Amino acid sequence: MSQIVQTDFDWTLPSRDYRDPAVYERERQEIFARNWMLFSWSERLKQPGDYVTGTVAGYPVFVIRDDAGGIRAFHNVCRHRGAQLLTEESGHCGKLVVCPYHSWSYTRAGRLNKASDFGSDATFDPEAWSLYAIDAEEWRGLIFVRLKADGPTLVEWLGPIHAMAESYPLEQQHYFMSKNRDCAVDWKTYGENYLECYHCRTMHPGLCAAMDIENYRIDTYQKERFFHLHAPKREGGLTRGLYFYRFPFLMLNLYDWGSSIATIEPLGPGRIKHINWYFFNDVSPEKAEENRKSVAWSAEIVSEDLDIITGVQRNLDAGIYERGPLSPKYEMAVKGFQDMVREDLGGSRPLHSIAAE
Repeated sequence: MSQIVQTDFDWTLPSRDYRDPAVYERERQEIFARNWMLFSWSERLKQPGDYVTGTVAGYPVFVIRDDAGGIRAFHNVCRHRGAQLLTEESGHCGKLVVCPYHSWSYTRAGRLNKASDFGSDATFDPEAWSLYAIDAEEWRGLIFVRLKADGPTLVEWLGPIHAMAESYPLEQQHYFMSKNRDCAVDWKTYGENYLECYHCRTMHPGLCAAMDIENYRIDTYQKERFFHLHAPKREGGLTRGLYFYRFPFLMLNLYDWGSSIATIEPLGPGRIKHINWYFFNDVSPEKAEENRKSVAWSAEIVSEDLDIITGVQRNLDAGIYERGPLSPKYEMAVKGFQDMVREDLGGSRPLHSIAAE
């Protein structure tokens, strides 16, 4: 079998990196746990005691509005025997978070309130037996969490995105609906597809009709670890928009009239939940049909992507395909994304000058 000799290609990550459980476990610890993760939106936590539960990189967690009106986040695990404290997707817990297993209770700040009817003369230091806290911050109506403490604040993590998005009215927008999907796709497979439009003419006729694909470009901010996607509208298309991908998987599509905000929940090597929320300035009944059409248009583009990259993932899992060359014209943002993965996992593999057979 002949080989292709080329000295100036950059190459994809090896296919094993998209399916190897050991690689995924390193990603959990070194990438997912160290970055801010989009978790919920502020309108769900209006009053002290309101909470939202979820899973972040395999860890059950919850966010709660505390007595002072701030937000706090904790692993959703009782310190006694490891029970899940809050079992509903969202709700209101009253003054205390009470374990449904043995009734240990905690304040909204996570401090142990009482080890109910424990017996003998045992006492527990309320601070030492507090819930396992994780970082939580709000940004313009969105709630983020971080599993490993210490590191940049949320605004520092967002970097230039914070200022670039300032004129878009996120605080005036209200939740309209979600479109969530479990997919047999690795988070890197999804991110790499998102960060190139090499496939757009083939895969996205609706997008090409609305956007000037000839002038589509992606600017990579390697140090700040985000990508700015430029998609000029065609005449009669959408109003101005601002499009970001913040590594590892925060996607912000912002408009004057609404937002499509997406993230990934990694479920394992080669598996994700794709989470997409839609917000609009006007969510009145009169605007509902127009808003639904906007959501359907956006969701169709995601479906087109998932249809093709589910097949990509199957081939990555099968073990025939090993790696491929990256287009210097269309896939430089993919290279930037893969370099971020390599950096976070402790180094970079050498680039090769000869393609696999």
